[in-house]
Amino acid sequence: MDADSQVKNSSKAIATFVAVAYAMSVALSLIIGLTGGYQSPFIGLQFLSMFIPALAVLCVRPGVDGALRIDWHRLPWTYVPVALLLIPVAMHAAMLPVAVAYEGRLPWQEWLTPQADGLFHSSTERGWGVMTPTGLAGRLALNAIVGVVVVSVMAIFEEIGWRAWLLPRLQARMGARRAVLITSAVWAAWHIPFQLSGVQHVDGVSPGMLALTLPFGTLGGGLVIGWLWLETESIWIVSLAHGALNNWGQYAFKYMQFVQAPALVVVSAGSLAVLVLGAFLLRFSVALSGDSAALRD
Repeated sequence: MDADSQVKNSSKAIATFVAVAYAMSVALSLIIGLTGGYQSPFIGLQFLSMFIPALAVLCVRPGVDGALRIDWHRLPWTYVPVALLLIPVAMHAAMLPVAVAYEGRLPWQEWLTPQADGLFHSSTERGWGVMTPTGLAGRLALNAIVGVVVVSVMAIFEEIGWRAWLLPRLQARMGARRAVLITSAVWAAWHIPFQLSGVQHVDGVSPGMLALTLPFGTLGGGLVIGWLWLETESIWIVSLAHGALNNWGQYAFKYMQFVQAPALVVVSAGSLAVLVLGAFLLRFSVALSGDSAALRD
């Protein structure tokens, strides 16, 4: 096959993948949006969204550059803490001061204050019962670990499509830095139907405003995760980073209740922090490495 044919086939494969992924995104969003949004009886279907990119890869014919090449044994352990902590730390470093500026303190939910007996009495909704300080710490740790493991496993299916399939094909056509940027932008826009329909929901923020603001944070997350792919080419590392973004990115705020702080302002601060972090990594890591995928074992 000559070079022109290869480029044509690659373009066709990319267009097919993106079209299928977006079509499925819109279809799922319509089902949930037309039946009540985040209060829809079908809201549990939101988890199907994470399988869509992998399904889109399957829709690209193998003979049209559809082959998927993943080294499932590749797991550079030195990047595990980076994947788990980089995005959540950046988000909390930006969001916590904003919350304090509005509230005058960190507005922890009332049950996180020990009662007269020195114990923590969890809310009925939380259902953790009465706990000692050690018991509370154990509950928080278990919740964080189980949460990030479950979400990271599901994120594998998204990362198969975005970082393991689409990013390398764009990289071959336009270089690493631009490929990460384009992949991240496509990924961010793919989420917009979910934000408009209620699949993604933030209390106190309208779907329209969420769709105008949250994609910038998703774009930033894509830049960081894309950088991790270039550094490692490990599906496990990018899936951990994706899981950490979804589950640990706003972890402390699961246990807070705002009185004065607008949720949109707090979330936007975290989105901006991740966007700046992603831009920094691309500028000073990928660019200095000659805009190539520098692999490190």
